[in-house]
Amino acid sequence: MENNQEYPICMCTEIGQGRQIGQGCMVPIKHIWTGSAIIADICTNCGHILSMRVEKPKKFKTKK
Repeated sequence: MENNQEYPICMCTEIGQGRQIGQGCMVPIKHIWTGSAIIADICTNCGHILSMRVEKPKKFKTKK
């Protein structure tokens, strides 16, 4: 979500970002020893998580 958009629930226009770390990382199903931190867009007014994505998406590509 771009920072200039308005969150429709509470009308907040300030969206922050956070990183989930530690045991909260996302791991590929077949390669549980490698993973990526999760990045979230967060409403700075009400705390709702607007979107989540992995920091390193290439780790989830299947090898041919």
